[in-house]
Amino acid sequence: MSDDTTPPINPAQPIPTESPTPDSTVPDSDIELLKSQLDQMTETCKRTLADFSNYKRFVEEQRKQAAWFGTSGMISEILPIVDNFERALTHMSDLDAAHREGIDAIYRQLAALLEKHNVKKIETIGKPFNPLFHEVLSQGPGPLDTIVEEFEKGYIIGEQVLKPAKVIVGNGQPLAPPAT
Repeated sequence: MSDDTTPPINPAQPIPTESPTPDSTVPDSDIELLKSQLDQMTETCKRTLADFSNYKRFVEEQRKQAAWFGTSGMISEILPIVDNFERALTHMSDLDAAHREGIDAIYRQLAALLEKHNVKKIETIGKPFNPLFHEVLSQGPGPLDTIVEEFEKGYIIGEQVLKPAKVIVGNGQPLAPPAT
């Protein structure tokens, strides 16, 4: 059954809405309370956005670090192979040209791989000793605290040492003159 006291709804006519007016009966204290709550919520939203932005930066940094550790671990395992290739290249004078060219090509591929990943050799001979980049095997005649000989190459990736160079450092004594 329908209630005859309610007028029928005409969809063409807008429904009247009551909007508060400055002359409405809402007390000023309620308006101030709502403004205060709005300010608090706005501040909370700003902090949350800042925290989220910091979190995104943190996650990106963690991702880069994980990728770096993975790359550096794999490259550290390849470095002895590179060193062995270099040693082999110095002792291949009696190989025919075709075999030597094949081995040179493989070495160039390894060198290109290292370069692609920003791996560089640590400079040694004639450089001052730096315990962050060099491992001293012994001392010998030569300028004090200057590297006079390299036993094994060292490598860095960016600023991180993958493998320190194994070196002999000068002890300050003059070099012996060559025997005649």
